[in-house]
Amino acid sequence: MSSTTRGATTPDAPSIHPLAALLRGFAIDFITAHDLTAVSRIMAPDYCLSIGGHTLDGRDSQYLPPTAAQIEQFPGLCVTVHDVMYGEDAIAMQFTEHGRSSRHDFRGATWRGISLFRTDGERMRWGWAEEDYFARKSQLASGVCDAVDPPHATPWDVQPELPDAGVEEVARDWLRRPEKIADIPHAHWISKVDPLPEKLIDFNTVEKVEIDTLFSAANRVAFHLAYHGSYAGGFSDIDSGAVGEPTILRAAGMLTIRRGEVVDARITTDRLGFYRSLLKSRK
Repeated sequence: MSSTTRGATTPDAPSIHPLAALLRGFAIDFITAHDLTAVSRIMAPDYCLSIGGHTLDGRDSQYLPPTAAQIEQFPGLCVTVHDVMYGEDAIAMQFTEHGRSSRHDFRGATWRGISLFRTDGERMRWGWAEEDYFARKSQLASGVCDAVDPPHATPWDVQPELPDAGVEEVARDWLRRPEKIADIPHAHWISKVDPLPEKLIDFNTVEKVEIDTLFSAANRVAFHLAYHGSYAGGFSDIDSGAVGEPTILRAAGMLTIRRGEVVDARITTDRLGFYRSLLKSRK
């Protein structure tokens, strides 16, 4: 029988790696198909997610209820995957969630994000993420829905790569000097609605960069961190007296490094949490 016969595979054809199967289960079976029972095979019972300064500690008790509520609010919710990384028991994904909100006269919204996961070899145990809920809030208010960027062509066929300590050191050095962000083309922010993060905080005067997690896969690095600095302005409905107030901007991202330099960065930030913390401080 010819190797081109339908159903046949070549001996060296790559199979879907267990890490890719986990991520596919999360993005497709769980979020897009709205199958809440899928979490039992995807996530360990003690799964813990850090997002927007909050810790959801426990799959069934703290993580699943708000996720199920979002699915209920957006009955057509789905995920489009734009980029993936698979490392050593570690996963990163750049994505867009999109759907129509039952709480906003079924207005549509798209909101971009980056999620990182670490596994115990079988299931996801820890997660870090930031999603651009500020953009979602703006779209639901205006009624104008952003377009969805093109998807990754084959996200489940990507194979894992080994970590690289040298690449990780380059990434840590770059992240700890946030003024270097200006060296990357403007498009590195995956936020699409003003104000962009670079208008909210002065990256030249950041006091501390707190890296929560970081991992590499060959020449790529995924991270989650918090910038401790001062509000620089940017929100039109927050008075100028807030400029200079201490605040925290949390971010998740994926970097590409070549010849010891960061040549590409995709970063999303918790602009909505940042905004709400400033409103709270003004009361």
